[in-house]
Amino acid sequence: MLDKPPSFPVHCTVGANVEESTVSSLYGGCWRDLYMWVWQAYDLTDSSWYSAGLSDACNSSLPFAKVVNAAFLINYALSDNDALQWHSTEDYRSSSRATSNHFHGPFYTRLATTDGGTADARAQTRRFLARDRTNLYCRLFSLGSTSDSAGNRASTMVHESWHHWQYAHGFNTSHRKIGSPPRDADWYYPHRVSDFDFGQMNRYDTNPSHLLFHSPYQMTVEFDADLAELSRTWVPLVVTQAARNIGNVRLANQFANAVAYRIGNPRPF
Repeated sequence: MLDKPPSFPVHCTVGANVEESTVSSLYGGCWRDLYMWVWQAYDLTDSSWYSAGLSDACNSSLPFAKVVNAAFLINYALSDNDALQWHSTEDYRSSSRATSNHFHGPFYTRLATTDGGTADARAQTRRFLARDRTNLYCRLFSLGSTSDSAGNRASTMVHESWHHWQYAHGFNTSHRKIGSPPRDADWYYPHRVSDFDFGQMNRYDTNPSHLLFHSPYQMTVEFDADLAELSRTWVPLVVTQAARNIGNVRLANQFANAVAYRIGNPRPF
């Protein structure tokens, strides 16, 4: 286990639901090489993790181990069917990591002790004299929360990393606001699976005649769809069904333009 420096309280409701326990069991419940790699690759070195399971890295009722579960799904769960999958494991892996790579510059990940409202997480870029970061809120970890899902946490980490991609490429990183009360939303940019070869998720083209682009919520639902439909055979139904349900709720509610596509239907593009 990692050493535990002095800590401060984190007000997340601890506990592991069936999906969480199932994901942990997929890698034996405790894999030191995995949690050490996640600690570094997703930069969980912030002091907010000290009282959130940093020294109890195999306890899936605590936030630190729940991040490890999410990272496991990102890095190991997809079948990498290049004929049907939206994007490859390597695309999602590199984008979601906090370390500097061809998608974005470095940032760190913290468990935010402030209330995120209805947000599961929030990327913070352009911080004055401070490192960029991603805040993960208790909604992603608290037992009984609708957001407390290993698959949802994984797609949320992909989502927030795409805000860092936007910043690295000079795009506006904020969401649109739609509805009453206003909620976060993005544009959905339809594309065919064949438009992005594996390893090429970083491509974009803003010419309207041959537009290729991804918004953060689009990245989220494409990962949701790949996890739901094209995961490895050993990924249990409780994980794939949760990804499908969460992704379809997002498709219905978090885009400024109407999206007819739903996870579970033939991919229409």
